[in-house]
Amino acid sequence: MCQERVIKLLIFGFIAGLLLQESSPQPASSSSSLSKERRGGGSALDDDYEDDYDDDDELPSKESADNEISNPNPSLATQLLTRNHTIETELDDTVTLPCRIQNPESNTIVMWYNTSNLLYIRTNNHTNDPRLVLGKDSSLTLRHVQATDDSIYKCTVLPIQQSAFITLKVRGPPYNIQITHGKNDYTNREVEIQQHDRKFVIHCGASGYPTPSVTWSFKGKHLDDAYAKHTGIVIRKEFLEIHDVKAHHAGDYECMAQNGVGEPVSASVSVQIKSRPAIVKHVEYLNTAVGENAELVCLYHSNPEARKVQWLRGDEPLRNSAKYSIVEDRHNHHQRTRLTVRNVEQKDLVAYVCKVENALGESSAKTILGLLPGSAHLVDSNFSNGLLHTVWRVRSAQPLSDLQILYKGENTKYTTIDATISEQNKEESGDVWNIKRSLRLPEGEWFVTARARNTEGWAFSETVPVQFQIPSEVSLETQGLAESGSPSVAQSVSLGLCLLLFSLICRLF
Repeated sequence: MCQERVIKLLIFGFIAGLLLQESSPQPASSSSSLSKERRGGGSALDDDYEDDYDDDDELPSKESADNEISNPNPSLATQLLTRNHTIETELDDTVTLPCRIQNPESNTIVMWYNTSNLLYIRTNNHTNDPRLVLGKDSSLTLRHVQATDDSIYKCTVLPIQQSAFITLKVRGPPYNIQITHGKNDYTNREVEIQQHDRKFVIHCGASGYPTPSVTWSFKGKHLDDAYAKHTGIVIRKEFLEIHDVKAHHAGDYECMAQNGVGEPVSASVSVQIKSRPAIVKHVEYLNTAVGENAELVCLYHSNPEARKVQWLRGDEPLRNSAKYSIVEDRHNHHQRTRLTVRNVEQKDLVAYVCKVENALGESSAKTILGLLPGSAHLVDSNFSNGLLHTVWRVRSAQPLSDLQILYKGENTKYTTIDATISEQNKEESGDVWNIKRSLRLPEGEWFVTARARNTEGWAFSETVPVQFQIPSEVSLETQGLAESGSPSVAQSVSLGLCLLLFSLICRLF
């Protein structure tokens, strides 16, 4: 009996040990060889290459091996050994441009050029630059290298008519930034275009090595993909394109060039678009009350300058009088015209037209003066505790009696709910009402608008629906549990099996 109990206990211990071993995390296998990072990186080929040289030996220059003819023909009397190649250097360094000649003779002439500008002929200096020195081996040394030295240099040997081109790359910050339209330079200047030109392209370029990359900004804001698409602008590296010129494209464009060396440089161009006037802002309906003064406002932009600005009632042009007052001024960088209708009567509740004319055309906008409330505008919103909280603003000289919130899903009809209104919703000064209303909406996309009613009736129109994306409700408790250090599935199963075995053995004993 005792032996059987011992055997059963051994079996239980063996099975439990196996289960716990499988559920426990396995340590990462170690390697007898060191990783590439610990060995300093590089491949086996690199190691073999470095083993051929001691630490004190200089590795052979692959560049210098390519700069000269490897197997010159000794039978030739005179031969230019230097090949076409590129040399990289830093600002304020000293650099030597080689021009190695095999078997030069008494009539051999060496000439040095910077692009097409002659620098040296034999030992005669044709430049006033004291930084250039011709060596006895016909090499050209340049001291205190500047960014503008970045160029192509040519060594020409006469009379054998052989030349070597040496491209000098000076590593330094960008410089000489330039904005062009067509063939004209408009860097930090103003350019005027006609809206009917339809397409407009400007280019930004800058010198420097490495080659600078270019980014664009419009009216002080970086032109990323979203902003460029919103404004109708296409960015193609250093090119900025507008395929359908509109009045809103007028403004300051800034180009910034950077290459990772030193500070970036920038330049700007002010684009002025000539077109017929554009009405920037006006209200389609304005609430007022009998006996009050009503002010109608029209913001506009005109280039060329407006030659006529009018307010009309029907077809009748209005002028300053005891009934009407017209004022021209500016507001927020826009031109503005204001019409005040004094002591409003019932007969004054009609449509008024703001009309602006320049040499290229005219534009107009209509405002209706009435007693109905103005449109309800959403001025604030946020989502919390499963509710969408909204704040609506309505202009009404008369007391408001109702505010309806209308909402619908992507494929549903509008549902209406009412908001509670009292005199506390009205601002102390003026005819503005602020009404709060919260909505409980399921997860998904929703469109919300509102309309108000005063003692004269419902608003002239609803506002454009505002789009909301309602998130799904996530239990914080569940999220916290998921983020906590809970046991793994394998460990839970193993522990359960162990408890089951323990229960069975207890029954056997």
